[in-house]
Amino acid sequence: MRNKLTITLLATGLACAAFLCSCKEEAVESPTRGEYIKVYETSPEKLVDNIQIPPAGAQDGQIHVLSNVDLEWKHIKPADDEESWFTLKGVEEVEPGHFVVTYDAASLLSHSALDYRRTNISFINPAQSLGKFLAIRQGYDRKLSLSFNDEPGEMVTLTGIQTYTTRECPELNTDFFDYITFNAWAETDNEFLSHNITLDVTVFGGKFYDTDLTTYRINIPRGTGAEESNYMYLLVKGDGDRMSAKTTFTFSVANDDRVFVHVDDFAVYQVTEADILNLYDDEYFEEFDVPDWE
Repeated sequence: MRNKLTITLLATGLACAAFLCSCKEEAVESPTRGEYIKVYETSPEKLVDNIQIPPAGAQDGQIHVLSNVDLEWKHIKPADDEESWFTLKGVEEVEPGHFVVTYDAASLLSHSALDYRRTNISFINPAQSLGKFLAIRQGYDRKLSLSFNDEPGEMVTLTGIQTYTTRECPELNTDFFDYITFNAWAETDNEFLSHNITLDVTVFGGKFYDTDLTTYRINIPRGTGAEESNYMYLLVKGDGDRMSAKTTFTFSVANDDRVFVHVDDFAVYQVTEADILNLYDDEYFEEFDVPDWE
C-alpha cells in the first residue's frame, strides 16, 4: 500500500513538473509585437504620455510621433469642454514613420485663473488593433482661495508702507511646487509715479522658483479693476523640500501716499514635479539645434 501511494505521488509530481515546463517554454517562445507608437515632445530621448501646456498657451506647438505603422488620428474633446481652447491644426508625416502634430492652445490667463482643463488626441491603427491615447493638459488643481476681507468682492488696498499677510496655509504642506495667483492694479493721480509702482510679495515657508529668493518684486500697472492685464502668477517651491504647513504670503508696498495698490482674487494651485519637468525641460534644445529623430 505504501509503495502504491509513493508511485501515485511520484506520478502526480512528474505530471505537474511537465505542465510547468510546458508553460515556461511557451512563455519564452511567445513572440513580441514589433509594432509601436511612441510620442515625444521636446527630444527623442523623452517619451511622454501627456502634454502639459504652459498657462500662457502655445502657438504652432509641436508633438512628435514615431511609428512603424500607418496612423489615423482624432481630437477627442471631453463632454464638459464648452470652448475650443485647443486646436489640432494638422498632422504631417515629415519622413517615413515620423509624424509632426501641430496645434494652437489658448491662454488661460484670459480667465484670470489657472484652473485645470484637458483634452485628448488618439492615434490608432485599426488593422493592427494598435492605439495611443495622448492627454493634453493645461492648468492645475486649485488648492485654496483666500478672501482678503469678510465681504465678498472686497480687496486689499495698500498705500504708503502698508503690508498685508495671508493666514497660514497648512494645505500646502504636501506640495513641492505651487503657483500663487492674484490680480493687482494701482491708482494714482501722480503722473510722475504712475510708471514706477511696485509690489513686493514675500513667502514665508518657501522660495520663488525663478530667483531662489523669498521676496519677489513686480511692477504694477495702473487700472480700475481686476482685469486680465492685471493678472499675476508666480511659481513658488519648498525651501529645501516641501512647502511649510505654516506658509504665509505678505504683500507690501513702499510707494508715495498718493499711490494705492489693490490686490484681489488670491489663489494657490498645486504644481507636480512632472509638470515642472514638462514646463522647464528645454536643455536639449540649448545643446542641439536640430534633434535627430531617427
